[in-house]
Amino acid sequence: MDDIVSGAYLFTGERSARAYRLNKMAMAFTDAANRAAFKADEEAFMDSFGLSAAEKDLVRRRDWKGMMDHGASIYLAIKIGGVTGDALPAIGNHTAGRG
Repeated sequence: MDDIVSGAYLFTGERSARAYRLNKMAMAFTDAANRAAFKADEEAFMDSFGLSAAEKDLVRRRDWKGMMDHGASIYLAIKIGGVTGDALPAIGNHTAGRG
């Protein structure tokens, strides 16, 4: 694959554009009120950011590798993990195919 260098994802403009809604939602988690709203009703919160059915499925399944494949920034995926209770080591293991 052209967009993988030494096994690492390149966060390109194309990837960023493809996952814009997902990344925008993740960035919203810098606000405690948004974290609480997500925890209270994940579906409604994802709807409020216009996530596609595929993006919602990635979040529901906590498919970190899928999010990265879709174009999520690792830094923003970690924000989602912080809200869902998934720690960085678990996210890293999942994206590396070890968990």
